[in-house]
Amino acid sequence: MKKLRSRAGGAVLLIMSIILTCGVKLIFPACPAHDDGTYMSCHWAEQAVFGIGIALCVISLIIIIGGEKTAAGASLAAIPLACITALMPEFLISLCKMPTMHCHTAMRPAVIVISALIAAAAAVNSAVMLRKRDNRK
Repeated sequence: MKKLRSRAGGAVLLIMSIILTCGVKLIFPACPAHDDGTYMSCHWAEQAVFGIGIALCVISLIIIIGGEKTAAGASLAAIPLACITALMPEFLISLCKMPTMHCHTAMRPAVIVISALIAAAAAVNSAVMLRKRDNRK
């Protein structure tokens, strides 16, 4: 039962990371390509969020299958990664110039909210894992 509870945080992180990774491609993608096949800058923000989302999925799997120390460390690693993901659209990689474009109205808010939830869940999970470890001593 203890092992199941300790892995629940990793499962929550994995689900949110999958939502971020798949969502940025399927549910709230950036603007489509131009007719000539070129992309706007928001496409590269989408690509960066997708890549970081894959890394967050891997970290979540490490939390699920790793030991307590590994899970606590991986949870701590997910916090700044999720914060960087939230800053990716517009702050680190600029989006389209028109604020009514899909990247501003759908992708950016969704990425910020999901990334903030991932960072909060990772912080809670790391605190729980470290507190369990401290109580044993």
